[in-house]
Amino acid sequence: MNLRKMLKEIRKSSVMTFEIGKKPWSLTSVYSSYSPDIHVMFLEASPNRYIPGPERIPAREGNRLMELWAATLASIARRKTVSSIHVGYNWSPRAWGKEEEKTGFQSLPTKWHPHLWGWPALDNLSGKKVWYAGEVDIESLSQQERRLLGDNNYAKPFGLLIKKRMGETFSRGSLFRKLFPRRNWHIDGRGIYTRFSVSVPKILRTPEFFGQVLKPLAAMLEEIMRELTETFTTTRCRDIDRILNQTGKSRPKNLAILRASPAIRDEKAVRKIFRQRKYPVGLFEALWRPVWNRCCEQGSPVDWWRKGFAYALVFNGPSKGNWGELRIMTGVYVGPGGVVEAEGVIIKRPEDRKFSDREVRLKSEDLRHLAEVLKRLGWN
Repeated sequence: MNLRKMLKEIRKSSVMTFEIGKKPWSLTSVYSSYSPDIHVMFLEASPNRYIPGPERIPAREGNRLMELWAATLASIARRKTVSSIHVGYNWSPRAWGKEEEKTGFQSLPTKWHPHLWGWPALDNLSGKKVWYAGEVDIESLSQQERRLLGDNNYAKPFGLLIKKRMGETFSRGSLFRKLFPRRNWHIDGRGIYTRFSVSVPKILRTPEFFGQVLKPLAAMLEEIMRELTETFTTTRCRDIDRILNQTGKSRPKNLAILRASPAIRDEKAVRKIFRQRKYPVGLFEALWRPVWNRCCEQGSPVDWWRKGFAYALVFNGPSKGNWGELRIMTGVYVGPGGVVEAEGVIIKRPEDRKFSDREVRLKSEDLRHLAEVLKRLGWN
């Protein structure tokens, strides 16, 4: 909640800082990495600027940031050890509470921090096992992990709602519809996704990509999460946002309000709103019980709603190839979740294992090389 203190710690891991739109954006190494290869994140480093997501960033600044993402991913893609490249972010700025703050989705709710990483091949065509990845029996996973990988009843109706709003938000001639035609969107147990026929760096370099695609998409998703939160509960999301906005000046004084259990509305009233708004069939049944559990603090926290809802948005594609995928995974429950799980992967980090001196040196060399590449391209 204290931006200045948080940024002071993050600067210790900063590789380099860029001025974009007269604002400082830091390229930062990631301690708890998604990958045995390279993983970095970008973070706007102003101590007085609250940014929950891309919806709050001016289009000109964001368009320039997309160029930097593209350059960074192109450099990662050239690494011999990398098979696929990824960029994405988690969003859950209103998820404050004793369970919400433990794990999952947006770890820094007051500062949007997109992640960029490369994965080596997660399987080996020669038939030999790789040390860093393997298949697991879904029955061996926790209930929370199984939900994330598709064993849930909310992803499909939520995906239908998002697809419907896309049709209402983006006109037929919009850049969004040209890049991601409505007929190409599909829904599965992990959310809604679409394929595109250019590389991830190339699509990010599309002129006005942030201003006409990512920013309005993020604003649409925020509106859905706000609308559903206020349909189920008496929470006024804009009041929560005003409290969080204080982090740009000082530590908020209303933490108790942020962390309080919301009051749930009458079930009949909520059902009526669902009918009036023509929400997808099955969405109410999927969401009512976890929201009720959280508001009343009943049952196991495993079955509690994540206040304010959440989502993960991620682009991925091969390091060498002309196609990619955009996926959006919604978050309903407290617990783990984010861009990695959106791609159907569960990470088991050996948190008790320290890097050897050699591993630390190699990772540092990789980051220095990335910084040198970006400087040669004029990013300094």
